[in-house]
Amino acid sequence: MPTEEDDTETDENATLPPTEAFRLLSDGTRLQTLQGLVELTDESGYGSEPVSFSALHAQVETDDSAHFNYHLQELRDQFVEQTEDGYRARYPARKVVRAIRAGTFTERAALADEPIDGTCPQCGDADLRVSYTDEKLHVRCGACETGLTSNDFPPGGFEERSLADVLHAFDRLVRHRVSFAVDGVCPECTAKMEGHVTTDIPTTWGYEALPAFDCVRCDFSVLPSFGMLLLDHPDVVAFHRNRGEDLREPPFWELALCVSDRYTTIESREPWRVTVRVPGEEGELVASVEGADVVDVQVS
Repeated sequence: MPTEEDDTETDENATLPPTEAFRLLSDGTRLQTLQGLVELTDESGYGSEPVSFSALHAQVETDDSAHFNYHLQELRDQFVEQTEDGYRARYPARKVVRAIRAGTFTERAALADEPIDGTCPQCGDADLRVSYTDEKLHVRCGACETGLTSNDFPPGGFEERSLADVLHAFDRLVRHRVSFAVDGVCPECTAKMEGHVTTDIPTTWGYEALPAFDCVRCDFSVLPSFGMLLLDHPDVVAFHRNRGEDLREPPFWELALCVSDRYTTIESREPWRVTVRVPGEEGELVASVEGADVVDVQVS
């Protein structure tokens, strides 16, 4: 039974070309191997105990141990770590298996124009509608026809969820992306995100300019409103709490701060300076934004 360590030296810092990585994943036996390895590792708990050759072989639909060993060795280094005690799934293997479980590459979903609870922050009407096409979830107002949001949402997010639960997950996912982007971390690959202001916006969105965050590695982009940059700022949270409002409770598409430019004034364009001014009964919140950075928040 093949279990011994291969003496071939590998460069831990070497980068595998994408074509080679996908070639390694193009065989059904290898995908079964990765899935079995991750499942067995998960069963062993967070200690990630190595999995023996025989236990891993039992997870794969082949009786030929030499055939199985060939595919297992092909996965070594990039996807599988071999130790004296067995095999461990490396991070890329877990990402592949999670993508399979999530249906990222295999599932499709669709949702027609469905009514949902909520009030449009633009016109005050309670005729909100949701749809799902091209792996994007869209929320709009049926009364004033304002598109309130349109963002990527994995098709697996619909599985075993009510529509209300899907909307809750979508709200949290978009907030999470914006929060990461504002902190300079890509929510897709964790590389650095750089912020700037863009005017390359569809005219139907109704904005002259928006802050934009682009990943320097994977090109993932986040395009919030200027108001949405403030959602997690402690002074903004406290200002709304003092008014009896919890910014975490309503979905972001019901907050005028997030999906309109009602409170936004462009002070200058070169460089970009924007003021977000939120009035209150007993005071006013004024936030200063330079480029895509919130530089000051005052409550008076």
